[in-house]
Amino acid sequence: MTRLQRAALIALGVHLLGGLSMAFVLGRGLETNPDLHDRMAFLVNHRMLWTFAWLTWTVAGPAILYFYMALCDAHPSSPKIAVFFTVAALAPDLAGQAIEIGVLPGVTSPELFLTLSRTATMLSGYLANGLYSLTALVLVWTCRVVYPRWVSVSGFTVGVVGFALSVAVLMESVRGMFWTNVVLVPALLVWLGGVAYAEGIFETSAISTRR
Repeated sequence: MTRLQRAALIALGVHLLGGLSMAFVLGRGLETNPDLHDRMAFLVNHRMLWTFAWLTWTVAGPAILYFYMALCDAHPSSPKIAVFFTVAALAPDLAGQAIEIGVLPGVTSPELFLTLSRTATMLSGYLANGLYSLTALVLVWTCRVVYPRWVSVSGFTVGVVGFALSVAVLMESVRGMFWTNVVLVPALLVWLGGVAYAEGIFETSAISTRR
């Protein structure tokens, strides 16, 4: 197994867990739940579950960084600066998640809860997500001739829909945030799985050639 294949599979597993957490846990405490009091009560009554669900996304940041680094190393023509966009994204992403995990469950004022929730969403969903998406677009573009078309298309989808999610967050569009996430997570899983699959084929071909 190549380093890139391993990195893609790690990121795939982590983001699959994160996607499931988003679908079945986090949605109850995010803007997609229109009942503010129900959101606040969910965080208090299910704090451990809420924390675990967010921790899956905390791990997802370093996992996607590892994947991007491995992708750059495997394809020297890729601009290294693209990886630094994701490095820069980690700080606001982790800051936003820290607010979600460590601050919001203890807030009793609805007004303060909404302000802090909006701050966390802007840090993670707008700023960090936009930088992650920029890295994806740059790397997919530079590697587009290496992988099968469906892999590149899924990668481009990740970048484009990722930017659409950032726009939805900026505009406070709950519907936009919901539907972009519905498309983004599966597209990311397909891209990561496609890269891992293609790398497996490349490695098999290289071994056969050496023989």
